[in-house]
Amino acid sequence: MDEGGDPILRILVTNDDGIDALGIKRLVEALLTLEGAEVSIVAPVEEKSGVGHGITYRSALSPEQRDFYGMPVKAWAVNGNPADCVKAAYHLLFEHGKKPDIVFSGINVGTNLGRDIYYSGTCSGAREAVILGVPGVALSYDNWFDQDNYGEVVEMIRPLVKEFSDRAIKGELASEVFWNINIPHVPLAEVKGMVPATLSMNHYEDKYSEEAEGYYLAREYPQVMPLAEPLDYDLLKHGYIAITPVHIDATDRTLLKEMDNWALLKAWGKQEDNV
Repeated sequence: MDEGGDPILRILVTNDDGIDALGIKRLVEALLTLEGAEVSIVAPVEEKSGVGHGITYRSALSPEQRDFYGMPVKAWAVNGNPADCVKAAYHLLFEHGKKPDIVFSGINVGTNLGRDIYYSGTCSGAREAVILGVPGVALSYDNWFDQDNYGEVVEMIRPLVKEFSDRAIKGELASEVFWNINIPHVPLAEVKGMVPATLSMNHYEDKYSEEAEGYYLAREYPQVMPLAEPLDYDLLKHGYIAITPVHIDATDRTLLKEMDNWALLKAWGKQEDNV
């Protein structure tokens, strides 16, 4: 706390697995080790995996205050998506002038690698924070096939949440970027390091399986190959924590310049000049 009694750091936590998920509990346990931090949780009332950056327009949001495992935090469950939770927290649940300093989203059951960032509700929570001008960090754990086991993930992420929180306080985190972190499901002693990673956009193929009630979407993953490039999937599968800065402005400025040479656009420009 500072001399006036206010927290040094205001942290907002959300996820897409729902407020009762074990992953968000583990994340809060790690965050409560930060000195001078005030932690608030605003998370979906139920699982919202795969909803992407969907937001709610046609029904009302009704935040409900909750106890959170008896921990010294404020918590609300929201009948919406992760992006709704961050919006509601920012606009409705924080006192005027006391917005969060940083948003942590997760810890997700299973990874969010490569093009997953476009489907992931976990990533949308961090992305929505950045849209609102607040640093955002998404965390995912490679335990999809062992969902009740979070191993030593709390110990793994403690230095990460401290690093990002310290940088948020100092204003050292880039604007318009959220941070996508994927953590391997191995003992802490077997983590090989923390590495800057590029998104692996083609590390799986979509496969539909036919069942009595219709078709279910699944994925087919390739065999893990020797590590050759700093791709998030490859790094994770080789025992590294992969950290990717994701810019929310997806404009391709190189192509913008090339479009000046398109005949159609040149012709349209000449028509406008003659008006």
